[in-house]
Amino acid sequence: MDIALWDAMGRSLGQPVSRLLGGNFRTAVKAYATGFYRKKGRSYPREAMDEAQGYLDKGFRGMKLKTGFGVGDDIAYIRALRRAVGPDVMLMADFNCAYNQSAARRIILELEEEKLEFFEELLAPEDMAGYAALRNLTPSYIAAGENIFGKIAYKDWLARGALDIYQPDLCSSGGFTECKKIAALTQAHNAMLIPHVWGSGVGLAASLQFIATLPPTPLSQTPWEPLLEYDQSSHPFRLDLIGDGVVFRDGFVQVPTGPGIGVEVNRSVLEKYRVS
Repeated sequence: MDIALWDAMGRSLGQPVSRLLGGNFRTAVKAYATGFYRKKGRSYPREAMDEAQGYLDKGFRGMKLKTGFGVGDDIAYIRALRRAVGPDVMLMADFNCAYNQSAARRIILELEEEKLEFFEELLAPEDMAGYAALRNLTPSYIAAGENIFGKIAYKDWLARGALDIYQPDLCSSGGFTECKKIAALTQAHNAMLIPHVWGSGVGLAASLQFIATLPPTPLSQTPWEPLLEYDQSSHPFRLDLIGDGVVFRDGFVQVPTGPGIGVEVNRSVLEKYRVS
């Protein structure tokens, strides 16, 4: 609802939401590819290595693996993918809350040489103390946040210093209004915010408007620019719903400049997938 209201206000004023939120720090966002969903009957990691090469051919220079299939499996899988893409590609892994602190510690230490940019959701979303302990084990960043909802919850995580990278999802954490407050909290703690993005083309376009407004962090001479998580799996509500409203080129996605969230919804796609 919040995203729809901001979109409506932007359209009524003829302005993109990013401008209504305070203006852009950037007109394009560096994107990393996500996907790597396992399919029955396929051979892994061979299948994933071919998928990774496809992303490199498209122009991606970062990608995030889908993991959480067991400690030994994950370690071997990530090592194989690092060898496949080489040392210069930004590589991350999403474990989908698969482990406890002991198993996560082993994974982190075994994979130190692979130089992952960040380990995402190693633990259950309630294990704040566990995440805080993992931060001391690795030079890689520890990330989570898609299952932390609202500024009050984020306040506690930030006060604890439990994460390196905070990942609110615009579509599940209150829309633009609440996520701007979460962003202000992370900035006050000089912490990094890289939104979680997954779902429809509308969510993707809205997230681009939000990311455009985020300042580089942390406050330093060489801050980090926020990244766009760009799902590459087959998804008609992303691929067809907004057509060519989101443009990827040379590793970056352009921030839509039209009014509201900047894209037009294909109503025929809504009708095609309507269930009642």
